[in-house]
Amino acid sequence: MTQSRRWNPLNTPFLIGTLILAVVLVPLNIIYSKALLFELSVSLGMFIAIGLSVAMGYHRLFSHRSYRASWPLRLVLLCFGAAAFQNSALRWASDHRLHHRFVDTERDPYSIRKGFWHAHWIWVMESTSHPLEGVTDLQADPLVRWQDRYFFRIGAVVSLIPVAIGFATDNVWGHLVMGLILRIVLTHHTTFLINSAAHAFGTQPYTDTNTARDNGLLAPFTFGEGYHNFHHMWPGDYRNGIRWYQWDTAKWLIQALSWVGMADKLRRVPETVIQRAKLAMEEKRLAARLIAAPPSVAEDLRARLASARLRMDHALVALQEQRESLKTHHQEWKIAMLTRRAELRMAWAEWKATRFLVRRLA
Repeated sequence: MTQSRRWNPLNTPFLIGTLILAVVLVPLNIIYSKALLFELSVSLGMFIAIGLSVAMGYHRLFSHRSYRASWPLRLVLLCFGAAAFQNSALRWASDHRLHHRFVDTERDPYSIRKGFWHAHWIWVMESTSHPLEGVTDLQADPLVRWQDRYFFRIGAVVSLIPVAIGFATDNVWGHLVMGLILRIVLTHHTTFLINSAAHAFGTQPYTDTNTARDNGLLAPFTFGEGYHNFHHMWPGDYRNGIRWYQWDTAKWLIQALSWVGMADKLRRVPETVIQRAKLAMEEKRLAARLIAAPPSVAEDLRARLASARLRMDHALVALQEQRESLKTHHQEWKIAMLTRRAELRMAWAEWKATRFLVRRLA
């Protein structure tokens, strides 16, 4: 006999109740409000501040230690992150580290294998409690311990900022609906989309060993978290969107804070490592195209593909090693770098030519 699902007596009414209130009250407020633009501006400001605190703080700083932050920055991120009402940073990081360690398995707290809606929010509403695991580093941080003890009160104080603005402007109702209720719902479900949509829709340019996907459509309103395939491949990188044209608000702000001394030790994956992972995935997909090709042709192209990939790998490794070598003789180092780049260009030309032949055949 299957065990019936048990619902968390706090999370379930809170998540469903705020959603119902938003669906009913927001349209009414839009119709009757006399200061809608200001209400929306305050709501948007809160959404950005709290969403960034989840992306920059709960996720990239506390869960993955992808950079180091000064104590004032940690304090701000912990206070505004609490207003997301997604538990304390300590417990959020514990669940998230489990997710990375056991992604797509039974031990994954929000495995997409259990269904889109389970990954999105049902896992939060279930009464299952996950004990703290793998967060001893965070437990040593007094600010994190303080936030863990009082996160709901801290979150309530921060979340009521729009209501305080409402009292000051004689518009409590409008700011309550837009700045508090609507903002809570938007914060919840944009965050939840990374657990659900970013594991169901998008591309896998770096790895297909798990369900995580890059989804550029999710990036703007999740502050860069949409590039999830990259993140699962290299969770310790402070970036998710690594290209200049990829929207990653959290990355940009972390960079800016490093310039003024509030963040440092930003961790980055070397570009050559990223390129090698992309090549491996591309070779895998090109090889799959050759399955239906005539055996004689496929065998030759498969060999050329492997040779071209191996040459690219060697060229990328040599370039990275040269970059990391000590520049004892600057002129010699510069000549060696030019040689490595020339080798890479020739290897890239061979790879592109082989890729063209495979694609044309298929």
